[in-house]
Amino acid sequence: MYFKFLILSALFFLLVSCDGFQEIEGVVVDSETKQPISNVELVQINGEKIINKTDDNGYFNIGQIKGFAFGDKEMTVVFSRENYTSDTITFINNESKLIKLEKIVEKQ
Repeated sequence: MYFKFLILSALFFLLVSCDGFQEIEGVVVDSETKQPISNVELVQINGEKIINKTDDNGYFNIGQIKGFAFGDKEMTVVFSRENYTSDTITFINNESKLIKLEKIVEKQ
């Protein structure tokens, strides 16, 4: 009986202490020209700081550890850059997306 309790306790603590790794990636392009946009800021919706920026090819990759192996696998990210409209996208773990931002045209 003691052995069963010990095994179940060890299994429980192993599962509870496991961290879940979440990774998303993609490319951000101009919606009209289809050219990559560099230096687009990525901010996770439940955070306030910039978690990443796109590179010269518009590519981004975010990997983070979530609190539990079977926890929430969604991540909502706001993409923003000066002179472009911001966009909010929800990703599911290991998902890749093409993000199209629309350029703001000043009226004269």
